[in-house]
Amino acid sequence: MAKICKVLAEEDAIINKKLPKELLLRIFSYLDVISLCRCAQVSKQWNILALDGSNWQRIDLFNFQTDVEGVVVENIAKRCGGFLKKLSLRGCQSVEDAALKTFAQNCNHIEELNLNDCKKITDSTCQNLSKYCPKLVYLDVGSCSNITDVSLKAIGDGCPNIEHLNISWCEQVSTAGVEAVARGCPKLKAFICKGCTLLSDEAVRELTQFCPDLQVINLLGCNSISDESVQHISQRCPKVHYLNLSNCGHLTDASLVALGQGCHYLR
Repeated sequence: MAKICKVLAEEDAIINKKLPKELLLRIFSYLDVISLCRCAQVSKQWNILALDGSNWQRIDLFNFQTDVEGVVVENIAKRCGGFLKKLSLRGCQSVEDAALKTFAQNCNHIEELNLNDCKKITDSTCQNLSKYCPKLVYLDVGSCSNITDVSLKAIGDGCPNIEHLNISWCEQVSTAGVEAVARGCPKLKAFICKGCTLLSDEAVRELTQFCPDLQVINLLGCNSISDESVQHISQRCPKVHYLNLSNCGHLTDASLVALGQGCHYLR
C-alpha cells in the first residue's frame, strides 16, 4: 500500500508539473458536478482547480433535488457567481426566495435558469431576477404555483433578452401578465404556458404583435382561447414551427384553415 501511494503521489506530481494550470482547468471544465467533487478530494492542488469558478459555468442539480436546500444555492452563488451562466434547480422543492435572492445578487451573468417545480418560490424571486439578471435568456418557472402576474411584469421590465419562457401550470397568471412580457421581451422565441386557464385571446394577440420571432408556442389546456388566437398566430408569426393547441375546446375548423394559410413551417 505504501508503494502504491508513493507511485500515485509521484504521478500526481508529474501531472501537476508537466501540465499548465490553464490546460488542467480546461480538462476539468468537461467534468460533471459529481466528478468535480471527487477530483477536489485528490489533493490540495486539485481541490483548488476543481473548485475554480470557471469550472462551474453550467450546473444541473436535478439528480440531487431531494438534498438541495437554500444554503447549497447560496454557496454556489458566492463561489461561482462571476462565472455561472446556466443553473438547473428543477425539482428542488426546498429552495426558497431568500436563497434565490442571494443567487440573483451574485450571478449577474446567468443566462439560463430552470426553476421548474420549485414550489416554494414566489414573485419575489422573479423581481430579484429582474433587478439583477438582465442577461437572462432562458427561464422556466413551470409548476411554480405561487407565481402571478407580478412576476411576469417584473420579467418584462428587467429581462429584455428573454427568448424562452415557460410558465406552465402557473394558474394565477392572466392576460395582464402575458401582455407585460410581450411588450418587454420582443426577442421571445418560445412561449410555453400549458394549463394557464386564465389566458384569453387578447393575451395571444399581444404576444403575437410584439414577439414576431416566436417559433414555439404551447397553449395546451388554455381553454379560454378561440379561433381568434390561432388567426393572430397565423398572420403575425410566420416562423412558428411548433404549436400545441390540445384541450383548447373552443377551436373550430376555422383554426385549421388559418394555420394552412399562414404557418408554413409547422412540423
